[in-house]
Amino acid sequence: MPLLLSAAPVAAVPDIKALATAYGTREAASSMRISPDGKQVLYFVAAGSAGTAVKVGDIETGESRIALVLDSAVVQPIDCGWKSSTRLLCRVYALDREQVGTLVAFQRTFSVAADGAGSLLLGPRANSRSIGRDYGGARVIDWLPDDPEHVLMEVNVVDSITINTNIPGARPGLSVQKVNVLNNRATIVEPGNRNISDYRSDGHGNVRFRSMVNYDPNGYVRDRETMSVRPKGSRDWQELDSASLSESGGPAFQGFDESGDAALVTRTLDGRAALYRQPLASGAPAELIFAHPIVDADFVWRIGKHRRPVAVAYTVDALELAFFDEALKKRAEALTRALPGKPPVSIIDESWDGRYQLVFAGGVTDPGRYYRFDTQGRELTEVLPVRPQVAEIPVAPQRAVRFPAADGTMIPGYLTLPPGKEDARGLPAIVMPHGGPASRDALGFDWLAQFFAQAGYAVLQPNFRGSSGYGEAWYATNGFKSWEIAIGDVNAGARWLLGQGIADKNRMAIFGWSYGGYAALQANVLDPTLYKAVIAVAPVTDLGLMKASARFNTYGTIINRFFGEGPHILAGSPARQAERIGAPTLIFHGDHDLNVDVMQGKVMATALAKAGKKHELVVYPKLAHSLDDSTARIDLLTHSAAWLEAALR
Repeated sequence: MPLLLSAAPVAAVPDIKALATAYGTREAASSMRISPDGKQVLYFVAAGSAGTAVKVGDIETGESRIALVLDSAVVQPIDCGWKSSTRLLCRVYALDREQVGTLVAFQRTFSVAADGAGSLLLGPRANSRSIGRDYGGARVIDWLPDDPEHVLMEVNVVDSITINTNIPGARPGLSVQKVNVLNNRATIVEPGNRNISDYRSDGHGNVRFRSMVNYDPNGYVRDRETMSVRPKGSRDWQELDSASLSESGGPAFQGFDESGDAALVTRTLDGRAALYRQPLASGAPAELIFAHPIVDADFVWRIGKHRRPVAVAYTVDALELAFFDEALKKRAEALTRALPGKPPVSIIDESWDGRYQLVFAGGVTDPGRYYRFDTQGRELTEVLPVRPQVAEIPVAPQRAVRFPAADGTMIPGYLTLPPGKEDARGLPAIVMPHGGPASRDALGFDWLAQFFAQAGYAVLQPNFRGSSGYGEAWYATNGFKSWEIAIGDVNAGARWLLGQGIADKNRMAIFGWSYGGYAALQANVLDPTLYKAVIAVAPVTDLGLMKASARFNTYGTIINRFFGEGPHILAGSPARQAERIGAPTLIFHGDHDLNVDVMQGKVMATALAKAGKKHELVVYPKLAHSLDDSTARIDLLTHSAAWLEAALR
């Protein structure tokens, strides 16, 4: 289908339906992993509009088969890995409503035959003596690659009735169990403990990290976690660090180094997260491994049989890796030079013998593709593209920009322009704040930004203060408590587009998802005349309602501290300020959204109706926060384009 309809002498008109179909259709391949022998890959692929299949592909023959299929948008695989070249372990996420109507999430792990011959649920089953429900299921913490039948799993043991029975109940709480992936038989490695929230291993079969929390008299988790580790070869726990659960930027455990003699930890240095190596047995001081003068160290990059650490990831404008493995760094650079367009290359996995490496290559606007590199034969084989449906569409160029906030602070952002209009002036424009708020945007393919740019809009994605990745001062007290700073920066981005002549003041819009949807609404509250259209997807709209809904959550105290107390709860809630909204407002929400309940969208729509404001609320049944359904996403894009066209004409 042609994506541009030409009729001389007028300019080409975008085919919105075709563009929406191309960009709204979900990925053809994602979450890829290479098999232990390097001859196969597993990956996720859309199954129909809303389902997801786990496929196994033979790299040599190109043949593929379905190992597991989940046919609902509210039942999705989170992650899959290879236990052996014939068996996968897949963790699945599901949403459901309990008898009282409360929406809840479950996670479960399945042992799956790679040939699709069948699957087995791992972990304990509820029985007539069980008290309560296990929502987390069993989770792999060590794949035990040298043991063909077992893995170490973190297992939550629920209370059980023990009266009138001679069968002893296991100690309730989080435990570690050695589980047989063929028959689900298990032995206890670490007994249950209600105060432990996380266990990790060293990748060699030893449980050596735990995180502990405490509960107040009302059953809520207190705002502090304590991290402990075991030195190599020891059964004794020693405290590593502690952190607040409601605040950003505290210490975080990043696994063990390759020797196992030290823990890798991110801690604050000069206001930003830096990576340290903390020796465990010797008592030696921590050694600084990586720090950046502008941004945080994000996480440790791991690959291979025992998930060895090879780099630390950070993002200035695009994802970058500071390698520990010099040979791997040189290989990634060589692969970039060898590929057409010289795209950034990430080595994301490798076979257990290290011969074959799984490579992802994707440019700023290219959604990317997977390759296998043979380190012995020096041969690079393409495996699959991520989004083949957009391959023939000319890319919309993206570049990093900086613009001044009201107080002069320079705000980083990313500007995507319609193809062929890099120097155009007076374009219709969209400011697109990211979600989170503890998140950030970066250079790279974004299906929303690309769609709107292809439709003729300049798209600005600002990393306003309140974004993560730039250190403690930039994060401030988060984008809700510090909403005036965050939203002020968002609006400064719109004014910069106008000041540069890029945007037409009569065709300025704002679009956001999750916190971005909140920001889109609150930006119009702060300046009712700046935008001529507002589109909010799954937005937070009432901070007080968000706090009230947390009373049923064991982390309710943490959630309440995150939002805080004070006048910002009222002033920073768009649903409480609907009379100030100046632009036509379109809201999308899934009715199975566990992140931001659909009631938030409904409350906003009710407030807009009461204030006499033009608005529309679109609710997608049985869809979660990400609206992970091709039909819904295509509708969202098509509907949004029509809304903008009507409002900005």
